Amino acid sequence: MNSKSPNAVLRRGAALASLAALLFGAQAAHAQSSVTLYGIISTGVGWVSNVGGSSSVQMIAGTMQNNRWGLRGVEDLGGGLNAIFVLENGFDITNGKFQQGGRMFGRQAYVGLSDKSWGTVTLGRQYDIPFDYLDRFEAPVAALGLSAHIGDNDNLFGSYRYNNSIKYQSPTLNGLRGSVMYAMSNAAGQWAVNRSVSAGVAYDNGPLKLALVGLNTNYPGPTLNPNGAVTDDYVGPPFLLFHTSPINRNAGVSRQREFGGGAQYTFSKLRLTGLVTDVRYDYLDHTSLHLDNFDVNATYDITPFLVLGAAYVYTKGQYGGGIDAAPHWNMGQISINYLLSKRTNVYVFTNYQRATDAKAVTYLLAPSSNGSQTVVVAGIRHLF
Repeated sequence: MNSKSPNAVLRRGAALASLAALLFGAQAAHAQSSVTLYGIISTGVGWVSNVGGSSSVQMIAGTMQNNRWGLRGVEDLGGGLNAIFVLENGFDITNGKFQQGGRMFGRQAYVGLSDKSWGTVTLGRQYDIPFDYLDRFEAPVAALGLSAHIGDNDNLFGSYRYNNSIKYQSPTLNGLRGSVMYAMSNAAGQWAVNRSVSAGVAYDNGPLKLALVGLNTNYPGPTLNPNGAVTDDYVGPPFLLFHTSPINRNAGVSRQREFGGGAQYTFSKLRLTGLVTDVRYDYLDHTSLHLDNFDVNATYDITPFLVLGAAYVYTKGQYGGGIDAAPHWNMGQISINYLLSKRTNVYVFTNYQRATDAKAVTYLLAPSSNGSQTVVVAGIRHLF
């Protein structure tokens, strides 16, 4: 007989139904998950008045946000719980090389869980809490330019990241949220050698934004524990200062502490921002440095597509441990930014820096031979 038995038909029907349910379930699960490719490409041509004693015209990578590409993933686990990850690479668009010490995902690399009611826990290579909470208030971000606090001494511009870190971010309740991060030394018997703790709170409700942060890092850098929280990107390019003793470049930092706060208010087309940070370095040779940074800046929307920015940044320092020196730096910044689209903009800005008892050095550039440095940059940025 060519006809199939009723039992065989029923078994085949059940198998097909099970396969359909499996395929539908896989499609539904896929629909609840996503992986996003994103990035920023930014570069400009700049004139610098003094680089080691001479003026210079050069292409400068990352003049409005450093270049990057990354992958961001979310998987819905049900009940408001999500698995998340970020892998983010930094690169130099002028030569195609990896940044952050040649790491493939040197900007960020972490995985974690996020819950609507309980907050988010992430593990991996991450930014500290001062960067997370205060970066938005600093002049290069809030007013578009390169007037980062001298030498990025508080790391608000994210010049280095933290390995072996665990970060908790609370849910936002009525505009209020908090975070804490612990980055491990990963060294047996050296729990405190190259570890870091940071925390912060922020309030963001309508036109008003506020934030307070604190950080303590012990023995950062590659000298004593190269596999700890802060490694080789701590002693990077020449515009990063203060990470070794002023009288002995072989003596690194034994302890770095900082506290800071920022505020921002938006009046229709005008946005005003203020920022203060207090940073203290203790060095292995028992010298020290205390830095205070004061930042005020503003932007004004001339049109929805044209934004004018201005900023003033003042940093004062005081060395200790037998060093009689009190350098200070004044920086001014003016910028104009035109949006060609939601993802592409062109910009022109100028930065002027005047240093006393120190050399001037603008972020991304080599130091001046004296106490002044002027930079004029025209560039383009594209987001994808």
